[in-house]
Amino acid sequence: CGNRPIRIKYGGGERKSFRPRIFFIEFTLTLRVKTVDVMNVRIAVICVTVLVLSLRAQGRPDVGQPSKDTLPAREKKTGRFSRLLYQTISVTPRDKEAEMRAAKADQEYFEQFAGKKIGDIRIVRENVFNPHSKVWGERKTNAMHRITQESKIRRDLFIKPGDRFDPLLVTNNRQLIRSRSYIADANIRVIPTTPDSSVVDLIVTTRDRWTIGIDLNSQSDGNTYFELYDDNILGWGNKLSVKTYFNWKNWSYGGNLFEYENPNILGSFVEGRIIAGKGFNYSDYGAEFKKEFIRPSDYTLGGYGYYRREPIDIDPLDSTINTSLAKWGVWGGKSFYIKNLKSSFFITAHYNTVLHRERPEVSQSLNPYFHNENLVLFNTGFYKEQFRTSSLIYGYGVNEDIPYGYQFSLTGGPSWGEFGNRWYLGGKFSAGNFTSFGYLRWSFALGSYLNNRDGRFYRTALVSNLNWFSNLMGKGRYRVRQFIDVNLTRGWNRMDGYRESFGFEDNAELRGLGEEIYGNNRLVVNSETVVFTPWHLYQFRFALYGFADLGILGYNGNLFKNGFYSTIGIGVRIKNEHLIFRTINIRLGFAVGRTGLLNANYFHINTEDKRQPIRYRPQKATVTDYEDNTWYGWD
Repeated sequence: CGNRPIRIKYGGGERKSFRPRIFFIEFTLTLRVKTVDVMNVRIAVICVTVLVLSLRAQGRPDVGQPSKDTLPAREKKTGRFSRLLYQTISVTPRDKEAEMRAAKADQEYFEQFAGKKIGDIRIVRENVFNPHSKVWGERKTNAMHRITQESKIRRDLFIKPGDRFDPLLVTNNRQLIRSRSYIADANIRVIPTTPDSSVVDLIVTTRDRWTIGIDLNSQSDGNTYFELYDDNILGWGNKLSVKTYFNWKNWSYGGNLFEYENPNILGSFVEGRIIAGKGFNYSDYGAEFKKEFIRPSDYTLGGYGYYRREPIDIDPLDSTINTSLAKWGVWGGKSFYIKNLKSSFFITAHYNTVLHRERPEVSQSLNPYFHNENLVLFNTGFYKEQFRTSSLIYGYGVNEDIPYGYQFSLTGGPSWGEFGNRWYLGGKFSAGNFTSFGYLRWSFALGSYLNNRDGRFYRTALVSNLNWFSNLMGKGRYRVRQFIDVNLTRGWNRMDGYRESFGFEDNAELRGLGEEIYGNNRLVVNSETVVFTPWHLYQFRFALYGFADLGILGYNGNLFKNGFYSTIGIGVRIKNEHLIFRTINIRLGFAVGRTGLLNANYFHINTEDKRQPIRYRPQKATVTDYEDNTWYGWD
């Protein structure tokens, strides 16, 4: 909270000063049409190290000094407005060929060193903000921040001195470092060290992100949690989170929840997580370790076990019950790079078992989600994944690694449990690449159970997605991207009960819709135009957007005979890429259907995680279903 004085000049020439004190409060506030009903009130207090509000303009005298301008007052105002307008929306001719060259320059830069021997690898670590910053708050943030340990960054390097320089591995390794929550950006520079350039040194430069945060979440019944977390404890890259639950209405204590995570245990690239505790009616106890595919030829392995107790809403029956389950599993796999195909062949196996302790009524055809069962799945196929560095896509001016490539896989295996034995069969295809009109990705997944008794398929699910974003458009300082996401989800031969139908979920949402609608046949089209503005307030950057979402949902097999719904609105997102805090989202909108205006959350303020690009590397084998059934990323 800064106290640097700001002086403002009024028309009469008098200057007055004040000392602004600024802090940021993130919260979720949703109001419904026709009622002023506060829904899901969420308050997350962000303690931003000192943010000082000041005036910043180029090419004009300091606002605290007397003006030397001798022009009449009207001319002075006009001149200032013209300069401000020019600085904000100045038009620069666009060179599309130069943009394409810049997009490919990163790949071409590394390819020129292919096959060279890697000599030394030096690490250059940078603090959160520029060390020469004149902003008091930024200097204090740097002083308080514990910079990431060099040994931690070296543990994230799977390219070693003495290896042959492989452009694909180098870009993959850079992407891995950039993906760490405590790293704001990372780059790798190549320095030839011999006259014939047969040996090259690497300089790995990283810039830290401020990783300490406070979260406060309150519900209308008074249940509240206060969370303190650090994603980079003492610079070692480990995360520790502590939540304390209480009720602010009767000041009762609800419990504590602890979570610890190490993203790379002793340089093995094995990630470990532990979570334990409870909060009111919720209980979570679990542990997991996992090693993902990170190179074209690699291995994956992992194991997990957890217990969870929670109340759930049974839709569309509109009731809440307490449930609890215990689940554990192991998986492993291997990939082999095939040079002639420039792709990798992979095979994985995954075993898990689930035991529900508290659950609603179940039978052979009722609530299959709550059936106790064991499942073994095998997954095999081909994949290819590379990265291209870009910006102003999901981030706000930082380097972003966008994956492109493909994956084709077949999945199958037996399942046995309290209601008999069955087989699961499925397949998946996804592919994406950069084109002359932007980035385009399509995915298709189909899976079904096979009944051993009558040989019929049931609980079949099809999920297909089309994702596209345009090249950067616009001239001058305002840059624009168009995003379109299409989701088609269809179910056949489903049973009755929980998760056997679906609504407009997070992965296929109509933003702002206040209706609860269910079905097993859905089409959703999300369209969004984003304007990345030059506005910033001490590294907090602003992006304006307008959206139009269309959805069709119902139980009729003919998709277009189901209900039609649409939402339209505008909003602004605010993000500081130097800080770990989530993106602040402010949105206005309304909903319409075939019958006219619908119930809508027309005003919405919340915080949200930054959207992440979809990867092509294979994961452990899972069942294709309407929703993601993972808990904290664990199956």
